[in-house]
Amino acid sequence: MFTHRKFSVYFSLILTLFVVFNFTVWHLYTKKLLTRDDDLATGDLARMGYISSAIHERTNSLTLQRQHITQPDAAIQTDLITIGDSFSRGNGWGPNRYYQDYIATKFNWNVLHVDQFPRTHSYSSTIIALANSGFFEKYPTKYILIESTQRKIVERFSRNQDYELTFPLAELETFYTSQENSDFTLPSISAINNGNFKFVLFNLLYHFSDRAFISNVHKTTLNKQLFSIGNGKELLYYHSDITSIKKNTPDSLNTVNQQLNDLAQFLKRKNIQLIFMPAVSKYDLYSEFIVNNKYPKDPFFDIIRPLDKEYIFIDTKAILLEELRKGELDIFFCDDTHWSNKASDAITTHMTNLLPDK
Repeated sequence: MFTHRKFSVYFSLILTLFVVFNFTVWHLYTKKLLTRDDDLATGDLARMGYISSAIHERTNSLTLQRQHITQPDAAIQTDLITIGDSFSRGNGWGPNRYYQDYIATKFNWNVLHVDQFPRTHSYSSTIIALANSGFFEKYPTKYILIESTQRKIVERFSRNQDYELTFPLAELETFYTSQENSDFTLPSISAINNGNFKFVLFNLLYHFSDRAFISNVHKTTLNKQLFSIGNGKELLYYHSDITSIKKNTPDSLNTVNQQLNDLAQFLKRKNIQLIFMPAVSKYDLYSEFIVNNKYPKDPFFDIIRPLDKEYIFIDTKAILLEELRKGELDIFFCDDTHWSNKASDAITTHMTNLLPDK
């Protein structure tokens, strides 16, 4: 007979096991994955895939001689303006996380980073609006560098631009003189949360599927050590690196190239040179080292490299693949979709051979 007393005992036992399970998994594993210390960072892939073995803890620090700025100053000659996504906002974390600081230091330049203006639909339209508003007359620059993660380039740079787009300069200045480097923040979370159950489930399913069937993170093996975490052969990458491959067709990338050429010609009338820096996807960069890779090659760089360009092209795949073939570790962080300070250093060193007035 199932008495009230038995029910109370079973309920108390289940509740105790529930609490003990959550607190044990939280303190041993998921707390590191799902929370972030202001000074100690871990990566987005480990967090999304609940893969604690890949955590690459790193301390945020700025030690380079020069750093970029995020607010325009008419009293300072700006040599380069950058605009882009999380790579440009330093979301890989760790030491010297901004590639802009490497440019500022290696070139002895004043580098300004601007975010996309909220009332525009793309990086290109933001640049056009700045040009038409008189922004570059008040804050002149020699170069504008657009950065974009590889998987989003077709959607970001395929549309026709309105080259008459403008906004009042005062409105733009109000936005840009108040912007700061904004860090991605994680929501507050308690020790009892569904992430603890996902941790157990995902780590079970990864034994049967390279993306645990339902995860946005692939986990696979490399044929050589390329990371400093664990045995150095575990590769994590974002599922969208795979799903975006189908977008990278000759037609779509010819359109992207033409849109960038049009923007470059527009900027030349302002005596500004356009630089385009596609941030190679982690999958594409490491794909030649994946053991028994069952996914297709991403043709993005093969297609866009030979196209006629009016802009300066930073081939991040070629630059960073050379580093990997030399055996350099942690070009990307093991646990993250973003490259490391080693990559920023290599890329900006290469840039010194491309820009004439270094």
